Amino acid sequence: MDSKVVNREIKKFIWSALKSAGFELFTSRAAWRYGDEKIDVVEFQSFNKYNADVLGVTTFSFAVRLGSFPLYIPPQWPPKLKDGRQIPSEAECFFRGSLECSIESNLSDKSIWPVAPDGRNLAWCVQGVVSKIPEALEWFDRLARKDEVLCILKHQDASMPRLWGFGRNPSPIRSYLTGYVALSLGDKNLAGEQLQEAVNSKCFVNLFTSVEGAIQRAI
Repeated sequence: MDSKVVNREIKKFIWSALKSAGFELFTSRAAWRYGDEKIDVVEFQSFNKYNADVLGVTTFSFAVRLGSFPLYIPPQWPPKLKDGRQIPSEAECFFRGSLECSIESNLSDKSIWPVAPDGRNLAWCVQGVVSKIPEALEWFDRLARKDEVLCILKHQDASMPRLWGFGRNPSPIRSYLTGYVALSLGDKNLAGEQLQEAVNSKCFVNLFTSVEGAIQRAI
C-alpha cells in the first residue's frame, strides 16, 4: 500500500465527482474550479513520515482542504500559473476550510482521514469524501457571495477546521481583505477606512504605502 494507490482512487472517484460540479483542472492531489470572481481549490494534504508518526497515522492518510481565492482581492504573492491560468494552493487562499472525516477515528484532529497500513479502509475513506462533496460545494457557494464574505470579515471569528485563513478581528490582514471586498462592492468609505488601517500597520509596505496605492492594485 502506498500513496500511488490513494492517488488512483482519488482520480477515479473524487475527481470524477468534482468534474460534474465544474472543476476542470487537476493534478494528482489538487483540483481547481474557475469562476469570474474566484477560484475554488480542493487539495488532498498528505503527511511525511515525521508528521505521520507524530499524528499516529500512515503517510498515505490524508486531509481534504478547501480554499477560496477571490480574484477581486489582489494577492500578496502571485500564485503559480499552469497553461496561463492561476493555480493557487489551498494554503495561498485567504479563505480555507477542511472536510471532517466521516469514518470512525480515535484521532483528535477530525479533519484527518486515517488510511490503514494495509489499505483495507481506503474505499471507505474515498467514498466518505465523495459523500462530503455536497458539503464542500455549499462551503464554496457561501463564499461566492461578496456580501457574505464582507459579513464574515466584519463579524466572524476564524473557526478551524470549518473556516479560517483571514486573520483575527482586528488584524492587518483582516483590514486588507475587508478593504478590498468593500471596494469591490462600491463601499468607498469602508474601503478607505480599512485600507488606511492596512497602510498604518506597515505590514504591506512591499505592496503599497498609501490608500491610493492600495486601490491602484485593484484596478
